[in-house]
Amino acid sequence: MHSRQRDLRPARALPVLAILALCASTLAPAPARAAGNVDAGKRLFMGHCAVCHKRDASGGIKLGDTESADLQSPGLEKMYHNDDTLMRRAIMDGKDEEGGNLDTIMPRWGHVANRLTVAQVNDIIAFLKTQKTKN
Repeated sequence: MHSRQRDLRPARALPVLAILALCASTLAPAPARAAGNVDAGKRLFMGHCAVCHKRDASGGIKLGDTESADLQSPGLEKMYHNDDTLMRRAIMDGKDEEGGNLDTIMPRWGHVANRLTVAQVNDIIAFLKTQKTKN
């Protein structure tokens, strides 16, 4: 009888180990993600950003000595290390992925008279992720 109990113990442990493994995988740190509304983000982008970055977010518009950035996915996420916090900082504070200043022509949307809120910027980021590079 004791040998049968020993045989069942490993079988009983498997579901527990599976649950522990699942829990451990969900605890791993992930890049910060913005929870935004794509439709609201599209409206905000068209009203605030499309004039420089084009309606499809492909950029390439000459603005004095600089050219507007291509904000299409997946390049945008790669540039900002898949971290929405860094993308939000670029829009709000005019900082690049390494913390340096973006060109001064880029409005610092967190600091201008008609500034954007964090929630609005999250909406814009959600919209930008739907704008895929066309190959």
